[in-house]
Amino acid sequence: MRKDREIYGNGREEIGKVRYSPKQNRSVSRRDFLKSSAAATALAAMLPAQVKRACAKSKSIDEFVNYDALGMAELIKTGEISQIEAVDITIRRIEAIEPLINAITTPTFERAYEKAETISKNSTFAGMPTLIKDMIDVGGVRRTDGSRMMLTNIPKENVKYIDGIEAAGMNIIGMTNVPEFAQLGIVTNNTAFGLTKNPWDLSKSTLGSSGGAGAAVASGMVPLAHGTDGGGSNRLPPCTQGVFGIKPSKARMLPGEAGGAHGPFKTNQAICRTVRDSAALFSHTEDPDGPFPAIGLVEGPSKTRLKIGYAASIKGGAKVEYAVQNAQENVVELIKNLGHEVVEIDIPVTQDEFFINFNGAFLGQFGALTERAKAITGMSAAQSGLLDPFTVNLIEYGASITPEQQAAGLAYLSTVPNLYAKTFEQVDLILSPVMPLVSLPGDTLTPTTKVNEATLAILENNLGYTASVNVSGHCAMSVPLNWDPESGMPIGSMFQAATGNDRMLYELAFELEAARPWKDRWAPYSIKNIPV
Repeated sequence: MRKDREIYGNGREEIGKVRYSPKQNRSVSRRDFLKSSAAATALAAMLPAQVKRACAKSKSIDEFVNYDALGMAELIKTGEISQIEAVDITIRRIEAIEPLINAITTPTFERAYEKAETISKNSTFAGMPTLIKDMIDVGGVRRTDGSRMMLTNIPKENVKYIDGIEAAGMNIIGMTNVPEFAQLGIVTNNTAFGLTKNPWDLSKSTLGSSGGAGAAVASGMVPLAHGTDGGGSNRLPPCTQGVFGIKPSKARMLPGEAGGAHGPFKTNQAICRTVRDSAALFSHTEDPDGPFPAIGLVEGPSKTRLKIGYAASIKGGAKVEYAVQNAQENVVELIKNLGHEVVEIDIPVTQDEFFINFNGAFLGQFGALTERAKAITGMSAAQSGLLDPFTVNLIEYGASITPEQQAAGLAYLSTVPNLYAKTFEQVDLILSPVMPLVSLPGDTLTPTTKVNEATLAILENNLGYTASVNVSGHCAMSVPLNWDPESGMPIGSMFQAATGNDRMLYELAFELEAARPWKDRWAPYSIKNIPV
């Protein structure tokens, strides 16, 4: 164990929490870090307005707050800051904000210091620190999947996608929180690390499963964080946290699974403050052996005008809140003003039919976790104490699914790609809500929630717009174009393109960002509003 790392606590609630201290000889002193953390903890009890008033009098706002990852990389390349100083700056931000947000599971500060001086300044990101979602293998770094069962799991080597991130010049500085095995879905919470809070309102959910990544970007810890998307995870957290997220086409990106495999639904990409950061990382992490020609670096909008189908709701889904509906109608007017054609369409799946079949096809597969628990402890999943009660309940619920239900579910899901393909014969893109609600309370679901029909309905209603995209395999993004005037919460808009048309999404994202910039809209609990 390194001298500067201390694992503390011997109760189950504290297992695996790790505290790091920056080296004393770095350009930012430990005293400064302690001051910033103490300030953040004190400010946690304040209302947002009080935070802003306190910060207005402060002279210690991060001077690099307005830079995205490429902007910081340019400072490194010109020698205005060093790669070590970029690590210092990021650690200072994390120490200030983490007590409020709880977004990080495993800091890798010393690894980042050691890597910093080995990264070429000629690389795209030149050593800019980033955070990785705790559901992918980084060699030598603990991967937990948000579970106590995985607290000692340390992969030996990177998966190919992480190789791509590091080849782009990014420096990994920690892992971000997720629901246990992503199963809570709409809330990032687990008994291993606790609840991740939304920087726009600490009582609200970050959604999931890339909730820690979204919160890290929205709070300003880093301008770019890695996320995975298996059912909406790179779109739901950005939607409710006012940042940009994208789910690439299936198998477009470098493999994120051990052994070089692509997940059946899951893809990897970034959650960012700017489109250009996301596009730059995308260009470095496309799979050269994948099914699509590489699109390379997308640098701006296209002059081509598109036919965009607007779906105001999904058949069989929950009622869309007025604020969400109003936000999407606002986006319709925006894209019309930009010269695009808008027509009304239906999403080609029905929510209740989709989830009956999706659950039938896959909920029974969680029994594998029972076997893993037995292998470790000799006891059942429930008795082992290694899994959250919600996960145990999900395993028990899935055990009731018959082979006939599973076969019917798989047969239905095999038709979903063609349903979407037919829709994309009519329109270039689909516009819809990302979710039907503006936001959810952070305790909507917890690690101890019982799994029943009502619980599944909550999950399905808030995953209804996103999950079928993963089954289809096409690409989609959440763009932060509106804020609710009543609550102040962000409201994202989802654009979808046919499988392989990722470039079209990026080009539109650049156009929307120029028309309605969002980078400088900051959450109350962020480096913009809290002295660091």
